[in-house]
Amino acid sequence: MANLLNTWYAIGWRHELQAGAFVHRVLAGEPVMVFLRQDGSPAAIHDRCPHRFVPLHLGKQVDDTVQCGYHGLCFGADGKCVKNPVAGAAIPRAAKVRSYPVLSLHGMLWVWMGQPELADPALIPDFSFLEEAGRASVHGYMLTKCHYQLAIDNLSDLTHVQFVHGEYQASEAFPDLKCEVEQEGNTVTTRLTLPGGRLPYFFANAVSDPEALVDLVYEVRWDAPSTAMLRARAYPAGERGGTPLFDTRSAHIVSAETEQTCHYFFANSRDYALGDAEADQKVRDWQRIGFVEQDKPMLEAQQQSVGDVDLMSLGPVLLGTDIGSVRIRRVLKAMLDAEVKAAAETKAKAA
Repeated sequence: MANLLNTWYAIGWRHELQAGAFVHRVLAGEPVMVFLRQDGSPAAIHDRCPHRFVPLHLGKQVDDTVQCGYHGLCFGADGKCVKNPVAGAAIPRAAKVRSYPVLSLHGMLWVWMGQPELADPALIPDFSFLEEAGRASVHGYMLTKCHYQLAIDNLSDLTHVQFVHGEYQASEAFPDLKCEVEQEGNTVTTRLTLPGGRLPYFFANAVSDPEALVDLVYEVRWDAPSTAMLRARAYPAGERGGTPLFDTRSAHIVSAETEQTCHYFFANSRDYALGDAEADQKVRDWQRIGFVEQDKPMLEAQQQSVGDVDLMSLGPVLLGTDIGSVRIRRVLKAMLDAEVKAAAETKAKAA
């Protein structure tokens, strides 16, 4: 399936970008690099010199330009070559690379891969909780050898935590779970309620009595093409709708790299145990075990099994808890179809 282009893609955490250094990754099949201008604002350009096609990130920053490390051509934030190191030598008109709209928001660097004039900051999903006062956040990243939609399927059906992440997150209330799905515009929210059970190990230090019976609610908000905000809350058994015993939120921001690989950025944010290094380490341990050691091998094995075709073309058996992932795939397909149609109409008018 083609990638949605008129959308924002995460290329890296803001803390990865330092003055004089670059953040560079392949997004939706295109090599992109981000650097900081002298005024502190980010700039994004295609990460391939048009001279000998060497990655520009192998060069260095000179003022507000990137100097190719091979033959010294310098490119500005608009992608145009502004300097040939040979005195008096001409700069060919073709010496330019694509530039991209880029924003730093919610601690993340976002790059717009489509038509620049359509880049709307309001389309970036809300992950502001990652920078809210009164919350503690722990970040991470992993490159995963699977199509980004498989990663989103994984997030939109959290029943897998009972089996893939059982040591940390298995719930004794699992047999009584309830699954719900809501859609507002192109945003799809799935909700999994586990009623009347003791908290899984991962949340045990979030309450004063880990043996008390609670209703545990997982809520996942998906926005195109592949971002998810996961919210976990617990209420005294039978008292949903009141003040939760705790409220953790996590960002799962997936960016397509190739047809069979994706970048997976994740961050956990909690409203308890603030400034607690031990609690931070517990989250890091979970992120390493849960994502790197458990999710990643499962998703990569799934990709190998599926091969280079779309999962749905194989006619998978669907369960009731698949409703969220099926809805997401339908919404994404509709958006992709609309984008392709709009591009064809624009091309026809220009002809």
